[in-house]
Amino acid sequence: MAVIVPAADEEEHIGDCLSAIQAAAGCLYQETGIPARVILVLDRCLDQTAAIARRSAGVELATVSARNVGAARRAGAGRALAGPGRASELWLASTDADSQVPARWLTGMLAEAQAGVHLVLGTVVPGPGLGPARRRAWAGRHQLRDGHPHVHGANLGVRGDAYLALGGWPALPTGEDTELARRASSAGHLRIARTAAIPVVTSTRRAGRAPQGFSGYLRDLSPGGLAGAPACGQ
Repeated sequence: MAVIVPAADEEEHIGDCLSAIQAAAGCLYQETGIPARVILVLDRCLDQTAAIARRSAGVELATVSARNVGAARRAGAGRALAGPGRASELWLASTDADSQVPARWLTGMLAEAQAGVHLVLGTVVPGPGLGPARRRAWAGRHQLRDGHPHVHGANLGVRGDAYLALGGWPALPTGEDTELARRASSAGHLRIARTAAIPVVTSTRRAGRAPQGFSGYLRDLSPGGLAGAPACGQ
């Protein structure tokens, strides 16, 4: 299991992001004995993101200079796949540096993988600070149920061999997640799980790193907290 996190000047959020991932990795190891690598891809970071990340035990740092989320995710996946073992036995989980995964995020993905799923598409929910009107507008446009139609790079997992067969993360500044999911759907033979069981909390900032990304989507919502991550076992 490997977790890939792209980061471009994320000093405000990276500490909480990594803490949540480590909690999920702890749950995974406690329940299955399977370790999870955490690979943080620093994409031309000029702030304290790297310094903060170095305080998190076990986090691997990779660097790129692309300012391109697709390229950063691709670099992280490449690093994970370069390790020992067969690609078919490696699960690549993806989230974002301004997001917090639930404690059972990785165990939930593992359960899908063991059921024969090749690609997991999870849901996201906005964190505090969105405001009542925008939160209502957001809720009115999202289906937080299994079988939902959404694609979020902040909550996505793919089996290593399927990832390679799909050509990997496209080096796009926005929409790399949608494109990877489109390729998987077009392939016709891959099993895709669209689950609402492991929602990821993402920040509600209006100035994002990816053009036309989630931050821009929240900013453009017409005005018309969430509980913390669950403990292991919930």
